[in-house]
Amino acid sequence: GGAAFADVSLNLNYRQRANLFTNEEGTKNALYTDAYSGAGTDNLSISLSGDLASFDITLVGDESTTAQVRAKTLGASVFLGDLTLFGGFWADGKLNGAYRTKSDVDAGNIEGMDFEFKKLGSAFAGSPNYFLDNMVMPVQVTASESYALGGTYNLALSNGAVKLNGVYISNEKSDETGSTSSGALQGHTGVFLVDGRLDDIGQAEAVFKYGQVVNGDTAMAFGAYIQPSITRNLILTVGGAGSVIDGDFTDYSADLRARYQVIPKKLSITSFHSWSAIVDAENNVAKLNEKKNATTKGLANSGTSSGKFGGTTISRDQVLTNNLMIRYNVNDKLSVFGIAADMIGFDENAGVETENIIQLRFSGWAQFYASGSASVAVGAVYSIHDVTDDNNAKFSAFAVPVVLRVKM
Repeated sequence: GGAAFADVSLNLNYRQRANLFTNEEGTKNALYTDAYSGAGTDNLSISLSGDLASFDITLVGDESTTAQVRAKTLGASVFLGDLTLFGGFWADGKLNGAYRTKSDVDAGNIEGMDFEFKKLGSAFAGSPNYFLDNMVMPVQVTASESYALGGTYNLALSNGAVKLNGVYISNEKSDETGSTSSGALQGHTGVFLVDGRLDDIGQAEAVFKYGQVVNGDTAMAFGAYIQPSITRNLILTVGGAGSVIDGDFTDYSADLRARYQVIPKKLSITSFHSWSAIVDAENNVAKLNEKKNATTKGLANSGTSSGKFGGTTISRDQVLTNNLMIRYNVNDKLSVFGIAADMIGFDENAGVETENIIQLRFSGWAQFYASGSASVAVGAVYSIHDVTDDNNAKFSAFAVPVVLRVKM
């Protein structure tokens, strides 16, 4: 231990989000909650690292699902020159987040559905290419964490660098929150990711996953994303992904993201756009982790409050999402930003005629910074869930979330 951690650095990463007020109103009922909802999310990450090795742990707790604190990440890494080996129980820490063009990059990664409700890849919960470049996520989502062994090798080039990533995942059978387990293996996945950078040209990544899905079939997920160097103040991400289960091409997705610094360090505009679709949905929806054609989550609640104010699933075979954010840094102690987002679900070939679903979400935020990397963000969020049929089922909701962020 003394040799491995001769030069020790301790990194603390804490985030908590909670709703101080929620008000959800529908066409037939209304619910008012004028108090802390009890459904906040705690996330405490600690990293102990030295020249030869590192140890990472993330503790989480959610009052709405469990009364216990559990480890979401418990892993270690060993550094051998250009080669890094890692193993353990991992959440979403082993991924290339740079290609996501995050909208909260200026805000210190406060995360949450207002800032990035969809990662790169499919919008469908059971798609093999859901959150594609998360190296510790298997080809089909059955839990939020997985046991993974892997390594990263840095290959230096004359005009840039390339990282070669190989990962083996043993996915334990769990519920959707990962809080319970039968001890039986749900599936195995192998991941290969090439992450490359060329000076003055840009960056690119290519991902390939191969593994076993819930029903025992084999599946593949593949995709590629590029970040070309166009102008100094523009970060652009373009790419897409696809899935194959039991030899059938089941679904695909495409992403376009852009972040432009209008005034460096002052004013920025970030825009996300994505499209996900199931191919031959009438026959393929059952292969997507038995979730049919439901997405992971929506932008708005649909008449029944979950406390989290976290959105209602859209059950359609095609999903379009858009997200626009404008952020202005008033000074080094205060930033303000506004966000407008939509999620639209279509049905084209599921065999059953259904109406479209439209979800809208609007929010305004103020973020206050203390000394160091501590901040508190307070928002006002309004969302609408609308089913475009003759009954015009429409629900709206309002919430005041607070996000505490500490990094050191």
